[in-house]
Amino acid sequence: MQRALTFVVLAGVSLVAGCATANQRDERGTFDQAFAAFQAGHWQRACDGFTQHLRSYPTAPTRAEVYYYRGQALVHLKRRSEAMGDFQRAIGAEARQPILDFARVAIGNLYYEEGNDAGAIQWYAPAVAEPVPQLPLDMLSLRLAVSLQRLGRWPSADKYLQYILDNFPASPAAAEAARRIHAASFTVQTGAYATAAAAQREMSRLLAAGFQPRIVPVNGGGQRLSAVQVGRAGTYAEAQALAQRLRSAGFSTLVVP
Repeated sequence: MQRALTFVVLAGVSLVAGCATANQRDERGTFDQAFAAFQAGHWQRACDGFTQHLRSYPTAPTRAEVYYYRGQALVHLKRRSEAMGDFQRAIGAEARQPILDFARVAIGNLYYEEGNDAGAIQWYAPAVAEPVPQLPLDMLSLRLAVSLQRLGRWPSADKYLQYILDNFPASPAAAEAARRIHAASFTVQTGAYATAAAAQREMSRLLAAGFQPRIVPVNGGGQRLSAVQVGRAGTYAEAQALAQRLRSAGFSTLVVP
């Protein structure tokens, strides 16, 4: 479920300050053309426009913003390693807020989406510590908590999950936070069934394959279900290893806290 929680933090409007001189007006014009392509979803055109802007104005005070937006265009073009470089260049170009936090979150997103939880935490945590108003703190805090849980840092994750429940109770993130808070291990779920008989059949299959399953009541789409689960693991990596064993034995798997 968490891999579907993708989000891209955008400023929504051009962050280039008002200009006065002819050179500054030209600079603003080239940025605005690229930014218009960006807003329209023409990612390659936007990328090309931002590249031209950087070539024409390599020392412009707005280059951090340009690197950031080009990085986001590259993400949409699935050129992720190049995007990572641009987000790092944005930070290195003395990015101001909110671009500084946007770039941090963008790097965290790339790490999170490739399963590098330590990298995600490194970049998410500073953005959450002193956030700018434009950040979606509920979803960002959830991602940070998920990464902490995956590394077995359960008490640290609970702090962020409680923050979501206290400050964003109506957010979609709150339901996931409520499900995850106070967890201390992962388990592998092979199915969730509407009837006890179906759950028992899955139990029998697992027992015959040499596993030790259990039936746990869960909620699914507003319906009370019987989930069949196997094992407990302190980290996501350990749970994934168990999930691989189950898949090799012919079972469907879902790792859940």
